[in-house]
Amino acid sequence: MNLRRILSFVLLIAALRLSAQEQISLNGTWDFALVKTGEEALRLKNFHAPGFTNNDFKPIPVPSNWAVLGYEEPVYRGFKEDTASEGFYLHTFTVPKDWNEKRVLLHFGGVWSSAEVWLNGQYLGRHDSGYTSFSFNATDKLKTDSINRLAVRVRQVTREYKFDVFDDWTLGGIYRDVTLEAMPAKRWIDNVVAQTTFDNYFKDADLKVRVMVSDKHKNTLPGNYPSPGEPYNLRFTLSDKEGQEVARQQITIPAHTSTDRETDFTLRILSPLHWTAETPNLYNLRIDLLEKGQVAHTRTERIGFRQISTIGGVFRINGQAVKLRGVNRHDEHPDVGRATTRAHWLQDITLMKAANINYIRLSHYTPAKGFIELCDEMGMYVGNEISLGGAGNLMYDPSFSNAVLQRSYETVVRDINSPSVIYWSIGNEDPLTTLHMASVKSVKALDPTRPVLLPWRHEEWLPKEVDILAPHYWKDREYDQLASHSDRPIISTEYTHAYGVDGFGGLEARWKALTKHPAGTGAAIWMWADQGIKTPVAKAEYSEDDISQGDKYLRIDYAGWDGIVDSYRNLTRDYLETKAVYAQVYPAIDKIYFVPGQDSIRIPIQNDFDFTNLNTVKINWSIWEDGQELSSDNSSINGQPHATSALKLPISKLKNIQPGKTYFIRFIFIRADGSEITREAVELCPQTEQIVQAVSNGKLIVSKDKESVIVATNDIRYIFNPRTGQLASADIQGKQMITDLRPVIWRTLDRSETSAFGKENVRKAVDLNKYTQSVKSWKIEESEGNVVIKTEVNYTVDTNNRFTTTYRYTIGADGRLDVSYQILTNVAIPWLPIIGMAVQSASELNQLHWLGLGPCDAYPNKQAAPILGLWGGKAGSTETTGIKATRWVERTGAIGCLRIASIGYMEHNASRPETMYILSGVFARPEKGRKAEESVPQLSTDTGKPFVGEFSITLKANQK
Repeated sequence: MNLRRILSFVLLIAALRLSAQEQISLNGTWDFALVKTGEEALRLKNFHAPGFTNNDFKPIPVPSNWAVLGYEEPVYRGFKEDTASEGFYLHTFTVPKDWNEKRVLLHFGGVWSSAEVWLNGQYLGRHDSGYTSFSFNATDKLKTDSINRLAVRVRQVTREYKFDVFDDWTLGGIYRDVTLEAMPAKRWIDNVVAQTTFDNYFKDADLKVRVMVSDKHKNTLPGNYPSPGEPYNLRFTLSDKEGQEVARQQITIPAHTSTDRETDFTLRILSPLHWTAETPNLYNLRIDLLEKGQVAHTRTERIGFRQISTIGGVFRINGQAVKLRGVNRHDEHPDVGRATTRAHWLQDITLMKAANINYIRLSHYTPAKGFIELCDEMGMYVGNEISLGGAGNLMYDPSFSNAVLQRSYETVVRDINSPSVIYWSIGNEDPLTTLHMASVKSVKALDPTRPVLLPWRHEEWLPKEVDILAPHYWKDREYDQLASHSDRPIISTEYTHAYGVDGFGGLEARWKALTKHPAGTGAAIWMWADQGIKTPVAKAEYSEDDISQGDKYLRIDYAGWDGIVDSYRNLTRDYLETKAVYAQVYPAIDKIYFVPGQDSIRIPIQNDFDFTNLNTVKINWSIWEDGQELSSDNSSINGQPHATSALKLPISKLKNIQPGKTYFIRFIFIRADGSEITREAVELCPQTEQIVQAVSNGKLIVSKDKESVIVATNDIRYIFNPRTGQLASADIQGKQMITDLRPVIWRTLDRSETSAFGKENVRKAVDLNKYTQSVKSWKIEESEGNVVIKTEVNYTVDTNNRFTTTYRYTIGADGRLDVSYQILTNVAIPWLPIIGMAVQSASELNQLHWLGLGPCDAYPNKQAAPILGLWGGKAGSTETTGIKATRWVERTGAIGCLRIASIGYMEHNASRPETMYILSGVFARPEKGRKAEESVPQLSTDTGKPFVGEFSITLKANQK
């Protein structure tokens, strides 16, 4: 290590030690009292007085939210009649004696929603804004020779508290860090703003620094003439993350007595490492204020060389167009409410990056400073939000301009130097008002380097100060239309709602429709985690099937049950869908044709990273025949971002193609750190002459009576019931395999479907599978090769709900049964959840497997996470239950094998393990109150057309 590097490292350590000496944390155990009414508050009106004592005060941790600790029931959204409890806090502390010559600031990271503060009985001030950080000058009221007493009154309801009320919990308390900071009393560095600008080649960069130095020296000359004062020096030192010095310069600043002065200074940096979410390279910027050759005060900032542009309607970072794979996040956790810690932040960001998420919209307020610093460090794009979205009609009242401008100022100045913050967001789902524009213009004046958007506002006539359009919850074709011609970038700050555990439909379609255009920058899912709050008090009303998953201490409002992970960050099916849709590397095709005996094929691999070459990605691949692996290996290829490259794979083992088998390649894409990006499959389709499978020459035998029609060949027998028109039984070698086959058009709606169907339709809904039936027609056609049974059956539920099913059963000489059906409905509700046939099999067939998409559920508009393969397990297990997209389904057990070939879906339920639904249609996954795009199945009942489906049944006995 050279001498200059050693010196830089020593200076860095010295600065950190100085910083530690100049800051004191006041976190810890405080005294606390909660009052429920204004009358109770009056009894504590003098709680800040030096001699005040009261036995009502109890120990409480700070930071914390008092509702999470069980002091009262948490409230979702605002308070009824705008009446709420208040908290009174007391805390004692000491400071170093040499602070009597210092300027001291008292910092609060966050108090919801109002803080009134006294120090040693003297009033410091009041702050009304629940999510922004704030400070008081405590210099003249601080004691350095005895114990200090801090008193804080926290109100939840103020005139403007609804600015900070959203679709989330309202949690009162001092919930972020409280610190004291000391600095020189006469001259100090008050503020630092660092901005980076690259040259035209994005190689070298200017680091532009604005430093505000405050001066409180007295003016010693008579009259209004300023004192000449003393000049000082500012030293700028930039070092990399290892502490190696990159640049250093020092300048002399003329004296400015009793006034502040802002100094602009530029450091030219040659070939700095870029900061992006894929390459989060950080530097340490240190500014020393030197007086008479000695360091009087120091400020340090972590910065990244990152430049944003929206020119031409394309969102660029460091000159490269980027795509934002996003999610909304509340800064909360069930165990601590909003008093989140680094461990919580690290867990969230780690899980997000594992799911290929690179962008977080901070809904709907700025989080703890430490969270944004971790985004800087780990690499995550952040949309930081000014907390105005709960204000509603208050934004039409000019008297609230102070609330608007305060939140705008405090949000921007705290995080202006963080490279992860890539835009400022004003409010949430608001109309555009004069006060909104006041916020926009003040934010752009404070920070002209970042674009601004208003969530939900997408109009192309928006003022030019609004740099980005931000529509919410549009259909994919609407995103396509807007992005195809927009001259401003589009970031859909909410575009797909992850309501419950069964919704979240259409994510892939919306993502692709938006981002295929240059203006389509990206979007954010609503939302990251279920909004759960846990308290030590059990809920007054609780049921085991509640959405809090069996935990009677965990509160989740149905309006906040919308995470792609649950409250404790356990992964869900929606998390897996997100990871698959947002994957930056994947095969650009889903099937490829080949000639058996061909030596190799080329698979196009898409690289959707913005800055990362494909050669950093390891590609594990394997070739499969149904559930049997034929060969495997791993590869890597070179490929630029936003480009497709070819991967050459050997397929010489695919010479003997077996009829009825499915061939495919399974890929697993691995990051440089060993974590998985995604896994995908590409089907291998042989181009051969038609393969004719040999069939049995068995003879079909048909026997009839009033109770049954029996069609038999070899060891297989099918029994039909003329009274119902349905297949009643199927057996092989005398062992019954199928015990019932009947139409199914209904099941209990899940919460997502209930939300989409609407309350009125849900009220009219009945169990359409509880019917009576009558055979309208029955016909048997026999030929030498097969037997065809045609039947039409009327099904009646009640006077408002009935349907007709027309069946065609074809039994071939090989014993295979082909079933085709048409179901024409006349029901009271406009949609059905499913359509198909219920197959009930013998209990001995207790293993269930399917070839198709798996292992997780698949729906018409939610199929990114499951991949092609052979999947299954024990019937009724978690591996087999749910809705699966199938090529064929098998039930196997001690008595044989039942295979159903069906291009469609299979639904299986643990409560009825012998039954599976073979479905031709599934209601496409809705969101919260929104049905899927019209291009995917709606299962509408008012078209006048029947629903149709078909499948085939093959029985096989076990070999003796």
